[in-house]
Parts: sequence; structure tokens; C-alpha cells
Amino acid sequence: MFELLDVDGNGVLEYDDFRMVVDTMADERGLDRSSRRYLSLLAGNKRLWKMFSRHLDIDNDGQITLAEWLAFHIKAFVSDPVANGLDPKFSSALNSTAKFFLELLDSDGDGVVSVEDYVMFCGAYNVGENEARIGFEMFDRDGNGQLSQEEVITMVQEFYLSDDPESLGNLFFGNL
Repeated sequence: MFELLDVDGNGVLEYDDFRMVVDTMADERGLDRSSRRYLSLLAGNKRLWKMFSRHLDIDNDGQITLAEWLAFHIKAFVSDPVANGLDPKFSSALNSTAKFFLELLDSDGDGVVSVEDYVMFCGAYNVGENEARIGFEMFDRDGNGQLSQEEVITMVQEFYLSDDPESLGNLFFGNL
């Protein structure tokens, strides 16, 4: 996941990595940079980055290393945050992440994700269209041709938390 989010491949996460994904998605969707939808995506992106940098960037250098990323995720997603001496709001870290990805995926803000939305999302992370379309069909658990909020949240939760190597959520960002 770290390597996927490190869009520029420089070995650290920086806000530019997060911004590039939003800008790529906006360009693919033809969103004007002053549009309400773009500004909403950008605001959600900034909130997620600020949360990550505030709690992950231990040395406050504006970059998150792999070691910082893993330490946070073990504490925030895998184990009980309160038991690890972390603020109880970390229990919502996964929900915030899922909400951001849903917002990023949902191009028109109607609360569902189309196959075209998912293909664009995957393209921003350099996942091929064919692989994205196959993944979408698997993730659409009820077979209605779209991903609901619940299906996206389930995918994100499985991606981060499942120990089952066969869990569909493992493929949310392509075949890593």
C-alpha cells in the first residue's frame, strides 16, 4: 500500500503524492479546478494527509517513511488504539480512510461507484483497465453493476484488516 501511495516513487509519502492522485482523477473526469466537486475532493484529501502527517511523521520533516507508515497502521488498524496509548479517535482512522476513498471513487457524488469510476481510480494508481474491470465485477457482491458505500467500505476494511489471503479486499488497489 505504501508503494502504491508513493505515486512519484521517491520512497517517502509527501502531500504531493496525495495531490497527484486527486489531480489525475479530476483531469480524467474533466473537473474544473474551481468546481465544487474538485474542491471537495481536495479538502478530503488534505484532511486525510493532515491526519496521516500529524500522527505518522514522527520527525516532522514533511515526509512519511515506510517505517513510520507501518508503525501507525499496526497501532491504528490492527490493534486497539486505546490499549496502545493512542487517542481514541484512531478507532475512526479506518473509517476516515474508507470515506476518503469512497469520495474519490464516486465521480458524481451520488453515493455509488460505477465501473467507469473504478477504472479511473485504478488508472490513477497505475492499475490497468482490464484488471480494474475484473476487480469491479468481483467487488460488486450484489451484482447490480455498481459499488455501494457499504461495498466500498467493506473493501477498504478487508484490504487493511483481513488476514485471509483470499479476501477480495486484498485486490482493492489491484493485484499488489
